[in-house]
Parts: sequence; structure tokens; C-alpha cells
Amino acid sequence: MKTTFDREQVFLHSRARHQFFHTMTTGVKKDGSLSFLEHKCILDGGAYASFGIATVYYSGSLLGGPYRLKNMKYDGYRVVTNKPACGAQRGHGAVIARALFEIQLDRIAEELGMDPIDLRLKNVMEAGETTCNELFVSSFGMREALEAVRDSAAWKKKRSAGGKTRRDGKGIGAACGFFVSGAGYPIYRSRTYHCTVVTKVDEVGGGVTVSSGAADIGQGSDTVLAMITAEELGLPLSDVRVASGDSSLSVDLGAYSSRTTLMTGHACREAAQDVKRQILEAIATKLGQPPESLDLKDGHVVSTAGEMAFSELRDEYLKEHKGFSDLPGGPNLTFAEASRIAFLERGAIVGTGKYRPPPLGGSFKGATVGTSPAFGCSAQIAEVSVDIETGEITVNNISGAHDCGFAINVTQVEGQMQGSMMMGMGEALMEQIIYDKKGRIVNANLAEYKIPTSLDMPNLDAIIVESGEPHGPYGAKEVGEGAIMPVIPSILNAIYDATGARIDELPLTPERLVAALKSKSDKD
Repeated sequence: MKTTFDREQVFLHSRARHQFFHTMTTGVKKDGSLSFLEHKCILDGGAYASFGIATVYYSGSLLGGPYRLKNMKYDGYRVVTNKPACGAQRGHGAVIARALFEIQLDRIAEELGMDPIDLRLKNVMEAGETTCNELFVSSFGMREALEAVRDSAAWKKKRSAGGKTRRDGKGIGAACGFFVSGAGYPIYRSRTYHCTVVTKVDEVGGGVTVSSGAADIGQGSDTVLAMITAEELGLPLSDVRVASGDSSLSVDLGAYSSRTTLMTGHACREAAQDVKRQILEAIATKLGQPPESLDLKDGHVVSTAGEMAFSELRDEYLKEHKGFSDLPGGPNLTFAEASRIAFLERGAIVGTGKYRPPPLGGSFKGATVGTSPAFGCSAQIAEVSVDIETGEITVNNISGAHDCGFAINVTQVEGQMQGSMMMGMGEALMEQIIYDKKGRIVNANLAEYKIPTSLDMPNLDAIIVESGEPHGPYGAKEVGEGAIMPVIPSILNAIYDATGARIDELPLTPERLVAALKSKSDKD
């Protein structure tokens, strides 16, 4: 069955980010060391429970990093209202909480007379540390990400000017982010594997098919699974096919919590290694050699211990199996030849892989929300121009650095970062659902619900930081959601730098900015 929504039905029946009301008190010592956070959040969750409980948990739990914060008190409320039900959206639950926290840090830096990035560097966590809410950070390039954006020409110019708020309509702001790389527990609590992958070798032709239940919703997971398989089996990418997005293929819990590369990628690598083991064992047995003396590389079986008589093995099979007769000769067996030999010895060569996180979670109520095998982090600076008279805001440039562990596909990592910048900019400056007095949505259309277009977008600089995540395939972890975390606060901090006006409600429309500037002028 296929269901198609029109634009209005998308607003009424799908799940997205809803309105939050956050109040924070941040404690800090005179030297800039953070000491505590007291945080209250009210989520306007709409009708029905939906995913609101997890959403409001995430709002608090993910403020435990990326800084050393010794004490935190959090009270979260999910309130039922006569609106569409809320759900998960990029940066589930944590985006607006992070925005307020990062704005608080800039306010603290200003009071202490510190550079905002220096304040963050003073408090940043390192790999191997545990947050106050018991989240273990196994890899962490937060310091490197901050240093990367700090060393930009634009930020250096701000520092050379003494780091003071300019208030001349030109501004620059910084912020950081912290997010999970896969939820530590499934939505429905059980011991099930979070994903399984089945990889089968073609019986003729030497290609492989990867079967996964993972849903490629545009994030490029099919490409990542193909690249992992090709890397393990020493094959060109064109020899790997991926069948995905169907629960009949294998188990996969879904495209959420930035989990696919780490979790399904882990299972995919294990399945490819299983295939590799079976093929090399079959060839090694025929040669009378240990399997560890062989490897798969560049489409061939190669020896890791000097020359081997692959040609004799090939000649033997050419004589015995007439249908296997058009393969080229050479010093090494091709993957196609080797997989055919393994098939004739063992039958179908099928590898399986699986992934389930290790036991995670802290010792307090709700501690399982926010747990993850790994955590991504990011830093961004935004540059803006503001028309003081009209309140029109132009974002001129966003530069972001994100720790993705290891970039399996550099283009996709950069694309995810740029997509986060675009979405975050839309939430900061444009996107707003408007209700009438009867609770009906009045702008559920493409004309009045504003989102950034190509004409609105600034220059986007994506800087990749690699930290080598021990729990991810080849050291990889998330980039899909975490990169949105610093976008909103970096833009708002830049607007403050440009105007001296602090904003406490989003989106920051020209009307709201003009009102804030007038209020500030009246107080001055």
C-alpha cells in the first residue's frame, strides 16, 4: 500500500519538531570553568503521546556534552495540546536546547571578557571521558573542530579587533554541537539485533549482492554499504549491488538517531568478512596453505607470503569444469575465479553480519535515553549582515567542522554538513507553523511556509575532522544529525554581534528583530 499526502496533510499527519519553551541557569567560575546547569523544558507535543517522551528526554540528556559539566538538573514536560502530534526531526529533541545553551555560553564569555571560542576550549571534553549523566565518549574531535573554525580568517579578524561586539550590522558568531551516533536501545525494548546484513556472491560473474533492511532516505546509506563491501572484498564498486529498504531482506530498526553508518555499516562489514573467509578458506584448502596466507585485493586473490601456484589451480578447474573456461590467465586468481571455485566446493557463498550495541545506560531514571555507542560533535561560525532599519538578515557564510570519526565517503559527509546548515538556517530565520484561534494551521502550503532556497543560501564551508571511532566501521560515526546543532546558535550569536540584540523566540523574522532593536533602544 502507498499513501500520498498533499502539502496540508503533511503538516497534519506527519511527525516533526514542535515548539519548546526552555529556561536555563548556567553556573560558571570566574576563570570560565562551567560548574552546573539547571534546565527546565516544556514541549508543546500536540495530541497523542507519539514520540514525545523520548523527545523531551533528549532535550536534557544531550546537554551533558560536549563540555565538562559536573552537575546538571533537568525537568522536562511533554504537554498535550490540540495540535498535530510531535515526533523526531534532524537532531531529535536537542536542537533548540543546544541553541539556548550555546547562547548562554556567549553571554558568559562577554561577562567574563573572554573570547567565546576560548571559553569553549577551556571546558571541552576529551576522548575517554564520561559526562555527568553517564554518557561515555569513546572518540571526540571537539577540540580539533573548534580550533579549525577558530583559525578561520573571519574569526581571526574579530579577535584582532579585540573580540568586542561590533553592533555595526556586521557580525560573526560561534557555537558547538553534540549528538548520538545510534540510539543505545531499540524503541521497543528487547534483545533483538539492531540490524542484520546478508551478502551473497554471484554464482557466475564474480559480483556480490548486499541485502539490508536499512532505508536509504537520501542520506546515501546504500552507497556506504556498497563501499564497505567493496573495500573488504577488494572489488570495484561497480561489482557490488545493494538491495535495501525492505523488512523481508533483513532486520533493520530504521533511519533514525544517525545510526546507519555505524550500526548497519558494522553489520555489513562483518557480512563481507564472512564471505571473504569462506572464499579464502576454499582456495587455501586446494593449495594446501593456511587461509591467513591469502588476501583479496584489487579484484584478485593474492598471496601474503610470496608467490603461490594459482595458475596450476586454475588449470585444474579449467579441465574439470568446461563452463568455467573463458577466464583470463595470470599470476593471481581473479575474484570471479576464486568465488566460482569456492561455490563448486561449498555451494552458495553467503555471508551474514549483525550489530547490537553493548550494554549502555546510567544509574538514574531515563538514563537510557541519550546513550549511544559513539558521539559526534561539531563547531561552526556564521557571518551575517543585518539591515538595522528593516531587520532584514543576510547570512553571508557558514563554516563548520564536524568529527565524523572517519569519512567513508567525503562527498556525502560534506553534503550532510551542508544540508544541516541549510535546515538550521531555515529554522533560525524562516520556518514557523501558524495556527488560528481554533487550532487550524493557516500556512500549510509552499507559498506561506518559508524555507531557504538556493537564492537564500550563503557560502557553506564543510571541514571534516576524523577521530577514529573504535566502535564504528573503519572508525566512522555520525554526521547526519549532529551537524545541525550549532547552526541556530551560531547565527543568533552573529546577529547579537551585529546588533547587540538578544532574541528569545524563533524564527527570528525581520519584524521580531526590529521589535527587539526598538526595545533595546528604549532601554538604552
